[in-house]
Amino acid sequence: MAKEKDYEVTEGNVFAALGRENSDELLARAKLLDQVSTLIKNSKFSQQEVAKKLGITQPKVSMLVTGRLSQFSTDTLLHYLSILGCEVEIRVKRPRTRLDIFRHKGCIAVC
Repeated sequence: MAKEKDYEVTEGNVFAALGRENSDELLARAKLLDQVSTLIKNSKFSQQEVAKKLGITQPKVSMLVTGRLSQFSTDTLLHYLSILGCEVEIRVKRPRTRLDIFRHKGCIAVC
């Protein structure tokens, strides 16, 4: 007898699949958090050392490493990436004409 799946496999933006508002923003923030977390884990510094360098507490570093997305804003994650030595670029592509403003929603992505 085959066991019934109690989950659904999805591709793309998991936040969109869950029906979350601002799913693009949530996915971008999750990718930024993943970058911060990976850099910290690969640094071989203790969480206490990382906390000192980032100007935060060790429990906050633990939240970064364990992926507590709700605890960090996009601005904060960008700031940490800068301190960690990353070059962060933000590119804005404007609508082609003034008539295109508000016609379609844009997107936010971290590449």
